[in-house]
Amino acid sequence: MTYTTKLRAASLLPFLTLVACSSSSTHTPDATGSDAASASTNPTTSGTTTSAGPVTTSGATTSGSTTGGATTTTGAGVTVTTSASSSTTTTAGDPVTGVGGASSTTTGATSVGGATTGDGGATTATTGGGTTGPGNWGQAEDPSASCSVSELPAAGSLTANAKLPDPFTKLDGTPVVDKSEWLCRREEILQSAYEYIYGEKPVPEEGSVTGTVSNTAISVQASGPEGTASFNLTISMNGATAPAPAIIYYDGGLGSPLPIPNGVASIKFTAVEASGGDGPKSGPFYDAYGTGHPLGMLPAQAWQISRVLDVLEQNPDVIDPHRVGLTGCSRNGKGAFVGGVLDNRIALTIPVESGIGGTVALRLVEVLDSYSGSEWPYHAISYVRWLSEVQLGQFTNGNSASADNTDKVPVDMHEMMALIAPRGLLILDNPSTMYNGLDRNGAYVSAAAGKMIFEALGVGDNMSYQAASGSHCQWRAAYDPPLTAMIDKFLKGNDAAATGTFASDLPNQPNVEDHVEWANTELPGDL
Repeated sequence: MTYTTKLRAASLLPFLTLVACSSSSTHTPDATGSDAASASTNPTTSGTTTSAGPVTTSGATTSGSTTGGATTTTGAGVTVTTSASSSTTTTAGDPVTGVGGASSTTTGATSVGGATTGDGGATTATTGGGTTGPGNWGQAEDPSASCSVSELPAAGSLTANAKLPDPFTKLDGTPVVDKSEWLCRREEILQSAYEYIYGEKPVPEEGSVTGTVSNTAISVQASGPEGTASFNLTISMNGATAPAPAIIYYDGGLGSPLPIPNGVASIKFTAVEASGGDGPKSGPFYDAYGTGHPLGMLPAQAWQISRVLDVLEQNPDVIDPHRVGLTGCSRNGKGAFVGGVLDNRIALTIPVESGIGGTVALRLVEVLDSYSGSEWPYHAISYVRWLSEVQLGQFTNGNSASADNTDKVPVDMHEMMALIAPRGLLILDNPSTMYNGLDRNGAYVSAAAGKMIFEALGVGDNMSYQAASGSHCQWRAAYDPPLTAMIDKFLKGNDAAATGTFASDLPNQPNVEDHVEWANTELPGDL
């Protein structure tokens, strides 16, 4: 079976792209590829220095301008379609904040496989400064799905740039000048992520997702063009009252990477993956779409999480589908991050020590972490095909600078963080030199750049970052305060919780401003 991504009509306009470096590095799989590496039992947690994170610079302007906010021009191209069938409604919905998991409902949302699609709740919009409208934040898998996106540049036409791409420059080269424009800029970033990093995550046909929910288990069945995906998750109500907030944790034998507090249900999700860079793929997604599908294993797992949310929306009496968090550590942290990136219904995403394929910007490994033992982007399509070997394979074919051209990828992981906004994101990291595989410098800069985007969108408090050195995937006390605050706000509905902290004990912290090309100024208007 041949898989193609349906893209938009013609426009090869400027992406910010990146510069290749020349150093080489040997690469060995480590605990983000092999979760066996909990080396010591006495992590160091002292010496954490707290910073305010990225600093807002007032008065900065971006190049280019529009009159009166967004310019009303129709972008070339047709509306993006995914797999199978989906329908689009263009009824305007009410703006929502995404805070505390509370979101207003909208009319006209279309049901796909039992889930609210991203089509409803947003005024039809076109890129390049077209009509804008409020996003259906927190209620839709893809709240920007009704936006049109122009044809994306071929990989061979992209040029290199070592700095992180500007999230506020549209495909047509014009700047985002108002928060209302973010909805459709978001869709450009998402489609670029599918095209160059993940492979396209398909939307099931309407009525093809079914399942059941009890206070002990969730069962999911989802049919696709090649068969049926069938899988189960286990629930512990953990003292919670139905319909309960919940945290889904990716389990690879480590259990939950964090202490789930009483009153929040815990849901165990077993992520399936296979080692190696070629051959048939396995797991529920591939049962439905074929073992040769180019979708990476992390977005394939994210597809499963989306189908779980579909079933929770169909059966909302036990678990509140709008108060669900997602977490995991190491390879499971990669999965939890991508799950939150690719479904805006996740109220709180908590990746722990995720490394390459997770929150670390692809291009920054060569720039900041090309020391022995670091993990290069190629690791994420060769050791395990966490990302798409077809899409990302256009930019890298080895674990060295000479084989890595991910500085040409026109999006990067700071923008994947931005896809989560305005929902909650808590990144927990480990900058310890005991384990080089987490690309500690790039992880710090990527998070700081992601924080800048949240701030520019006016939701800086919705992202927190805490890095504390210690053993791999071992919980430490420094993580407790931001975890408690973020759970209180996004899963328990306490809007007064003090969130948005940014702290790390990383020595010699890189300056994020050396790696970005946009001003950290809050945009006017509303999301």
